[in-house]
Amino acid sequence: MYSVRLTTKAHGVTTFHLFLFILILTAWLIYTFGWNYLVIFCASSFVHGLIETGLFFSGLRKGDMYYREFKLPKFLEISLRSMVEGPAFCVPAFFVADQFEAGNFLLAIFVAFLVVGTASFYLGWFDRKHHLEVKNSTELIISRRAMTRPKSLMLLSLVNSICIIALMFIPNADRIHAFTYIFSYAGFVLLFYFINFNLGVRYIESFNHETKAFEKPGLSMQIAGLIYDSAYEMTLLISPAYWLTYYLGLFS
Repeated sequence: MYSVRLTTKAHGVTTFHLFLFILILTAWLIYTFGWNYLVIFCASSFVHGLIETGLFFSGLRKGDMYYREFKLPKFLEISLRSMVEGPAFCVPAFFVADQFEAGNFLLAIFVAFLVVGTASFYLGWFDRKHHLEVKNSTELIISRRAMTRPKSLMLLSLVNSICIIALMFIPNADRIHAFTYIFSYAGFVLLFYFINFNLGVRYIESFNHETKAFEKPGLSMQIAGLIYDSAYEMTLLISPAYWLTYYLGLFS
């Protein structure tokens, strides 16, 4: 089973626009609410960078990123992807957790979902627009990330078990904040996948060993795969951006 991203050479430009948006949003949150938002921005970028680096060197992720006609070197691609895909969900999730403690949960959820939903739609809409404009299928860039390799699943289960234990050992006084953050993150990633799946640029594929070709499974498998990818795989895998930072005492 593979998590698939359908893009073109214009994807790097759109991603860079989102990076600038996230920088501006994080800067405003730092100015308004404090340095914790810089901490979660940096921590989520770092953890996501480690994840992306591991996916690349293990061969689990296939595909390239371009900025117009310029093919980004892998370290630049990983850096840009990490500073977008990490903070894009972690920073709003931290905002929701903070506002939940302050008694503004519904307003925070509405604002955060509006921001994440708009950014997700922007990315997905332009990926769809650009891939519909290509005149040759060779111009399409299909990035695939393997989800079900046995050794990877075993390692993922071990890492995620450690993450769950680490979250459970957070003291009671701060545990609600932690789990509000985790569930908010999962909700935002699900929203991203829902929007981009319906725009036709993010989906699940399986490999048919008889025909030696990739195939799209049915809707139920698409839903199950995307929920697994977002609510379990990515949510727990990037959770050290929160709990490790917490145990290191970097949150004020």
